[in-house]
Amino acid sequence: MAAARAGAAELEGGSSHVRPRPSATWNGISGSQQAQGGDGKTRGKGPGAKAVTPFQAMLWKYTARCALPKGQELEAPDVETGKRLKFPGFFGIAPEWRDGACDSTCQEKVSACLIALTNRTGMHVLVSILSGDPSLSKSFLPDDNELDFPHQEGAFFGNVFSNEAYACQGHDVQKAPQVKRFCALEPTTCSGLTAFVDAGRCQDACQMSCSNLSDGSQRCVAKSCKAPGGKVWSHPVTIYLRNKIEAVNADDLAGVRVKGDQLESLDDGDAVRYRMVDFGDGENPLDTFAMDLVSPRSRGHIDIWLDDHQRIGVLTVKTNKDPNKEQTTSLGSKTISGHHEVTLKIVGGAEFGHFSTFELRRRP
Repeated sequence: MAAARAGAAELEGGSSHVRPRPSATWNGISGSQQAQGGDGKTRGKGPGAKAVTPFQAMLWKYTARCALPKGQELEAPDVETGKRLKFPGFFGIAPEWRDGACDSTCQEKVSACLIALTNRTGMHVLVSILSGDPSLSKSFLPDDNELDFPHQEGAFFGNVFSNEAYACQGHDVQKAPQVKRFCALEPTTCSGLTAFVDAGRCQDACQMSCSNLSDGSQRCVAKSCKAPGGKVWSHPVTIYLRNKIEAVNADDLAGVRVKGDQLESLDDGDAVRYRMVDFGDGENPLDTFAMDLVSPRSRGHIDIWLDDHQRIGVLTVKTNKDPNKEQTTSLGSKTISGHHEVTLKIVGGAEFGHFSTFELRRRP
């Protein structure tokens, strides 16, 4: 997220990580309690702050991340130990919450961020969070930091403090399942903070503002959105996704080891399976497999299988010590479209190295 953009959806378990640049961060909110204190008021740090349970602490973490800027924090005592917990800010959507009350406008801004960062899987996904809301910082507007985030997932708006949460579907919402994001595509399955309501297509529900990036691509973000009942919400946020798939968000692991945001200990016979990988409509077939595989030596290969019955590529492992350098191979996927399982099978050798992302794409 830029000083205010990009998010991670999880609201339960795991931690949030932020990229060095401020335009993207991790998302993973999932939960089942309202985002307010035991007395029903929304307030920041102060002597009246009540002790928090582990779930409430997680919620405070994301609330602080959304509401406060870097360098500020919310505090609350742990309900079990009494230890003072600190929750740092990041986006600065509603800095007034730090020392005062959060009015309805403040609540809507924070809520849009919380709703956008919610993910029914609880998995962390790097996303870009943007907004056309003129009352927010210009850092929420698209710029070239978004070049790696081309897919418009959807827009999110509402007020979780009054049990209202909405999501609309962006142009590229079908890309979301492959990175384990579902709350724009299937809003009703993400209810937790409150019941999520499907607002339809963003192009129908929202007024959009579009910007052209240096590569000629366009990023369109919501300025305001209308809920199914007709109410207009003035503080939506829009999520854009990258095409890269997080390695650790695999659906099935066999033999490999998870360490932080990487999969390592890649040995002969190991396998990693990812469901719902999007191959598109078939008109512009994916022809390249790319992986940020760091490997100490050249040995063995990685077979790329489709639905466990068709091998569509083989990546011959090369020596690579640069985490920013990809290893690539061609794909035989000219007739493949829609969503499929992709399984990466390790063949030959031991301790190949480690990787954190991979993607299937078209050559420029």
